[in-house]
Amino acid sequence: MPITVNNTEQLRLWFRTCPAIASSKRFGVDFSTEKADEYTIFSVPSTLNTRRNILGEEVLEDVQTQNFIFSSNAYFGADIRQNLMNLGFHQAIVDWIVEQNAERHFPDWDGGQIESILPTLTAAPVQAGSTVARYQIQLKIKYRRI
Repeated sequence: MPITVNNTEQLRLWFRTCPAIASSKRFGVDFSTEKADEYTIFSVPSTLNTRRNILGEEVLEDVQTQNFIFSSNAYFGADIRQNLMNLGFHQAIVDWIVEQNAERHFPDWDGGQIESILPTLTAAPVQAGSTVARYQIQLKIKYRRI
């Protein structure tokens, strides 16, 4: 079955251009195993902004926001250097996102034009086992509907 190139896939492909992200690693959508060294984009429920038009109808606003989570699994444990490297890796991704935002280098977006992609929360381990932890960076994409 061919992959549909929707907005989540466009975002995943955009992240693939980040120099910090290894092209040889698995990069999933809405699913992650417990293995280290893989990435995932998770879709997050996002409120649709609406307003009443002059006819009293509820219509979508021109500017909308969609939220996502960039997640990665990394080796984790008592080794301070490893944990610092994990945080450094995620800081490099946050810095890259901010840089892409400043340069207005965004993925294609079906039904709209992206105005900004910004992290809303910095990376932190959100789930940790004895040897692998899942880190997440929350993102907010603001776009104008066309």
